[in-house]
Amino acid sequence: MVRLECVPNLSEGRRGDVVAACVEAASTPGVQVLDVSSDPDHNRTVLTLLGEADDLVRAVEALAETAIGCIDVARHQGVHPFLGALDVVPFVPLEHHAMPAAIEAAHRAGDVLAGLGLPVLFYGEAAAEPVRAALADHRRGGLARLAERMASGEWPPDRGPSRLHPAGGAVCVGARPPLVAFNLLLDTDRRGAAKRIASSLRESGGGPPGVRALGFFLERRGRAQVSVNLTDCDRTSLLDVVRKADELARAGGVQVVETELIGLAPRRTVPPAGAAALRLPGLSDRQILETRLQLRRQN
Repeated sequence: MVRLECVPNLSEGRRGDVVAACVEAASTPGVQVLDVSSDPDHNRTVLTLLGEADDLVRAVEALAETAIGCIDVARHQGVHPFLGALDVVPFVPLEHHAMPAAIEAAHRAGDVLAGLGLPVLFYGEAAAEPVRAALADHRRGGLARLAERMASGEWPPDRGPSRLHPAGGAVCVGARPPLVAFNLLLDTDRRGAAKRIASSLRESGGGPPGVRALGFFLERRGRAQVSVNLTDCDRTSLLDVVRKADELARAGGVQVVETELIGLAPRRTVPPAGAAALRLPGLSDRQILETRLQLRRQN
């Protein structure tokens, strides 16, 4: 059987008891929890799970049941875009040839989650058609707008009801290559500065290949932040992202003072100089995907 990575994102990053309950729910037989990363400003938690498809689908079902019992999207607050309590569930092949297995797992998970009353939107390689592949297109307009789009038939779910779950909202389920989530903290509280940097940093704005970026103001830290998803780890490294962000920040009269890694990163994306080159305090080898996989095999 093929082992896959699964990286569920929860719309909760502040209540430790809820996060702990969700992690426990996902820790089903055959599934290893490689990493748990919570961010209170984004009010979001990213889990990194490892297992075979059957086991991961069962873990996702258990995780969803717990999430919709503990998280109410109608009351959710956080800077990160969201649609559901269990917001996104990407399945990631650890080897290029395993993408079909990831797509199949995503579709099976979608069937299971629809059975819980959640409208399911497939994205990435699991999308039914190219026009629905981008996660941002599912999120466009936010939760209330998605409810209208589904009800009118403009943007029907791929599985499940055409109405939001009362507590759980909707869930996006996908299959994709490895992705690195990476944040850059600026020495300013101006959200506009972060948004301008993000606009030019993302690939669609002329930035490095495979970069998606958003600009936020983090109220708890009093700083602006550029939040990056690096979707093409073969063509762009984290150092490429930092260098381009530095260039754009200087042009706007601000600086990137610190970065942070959310979840795990493939080794090829991290420069030999590591923490110093990336301004990433506390970077350890345990944040490298290959290291965590090796440790699991040894245990």
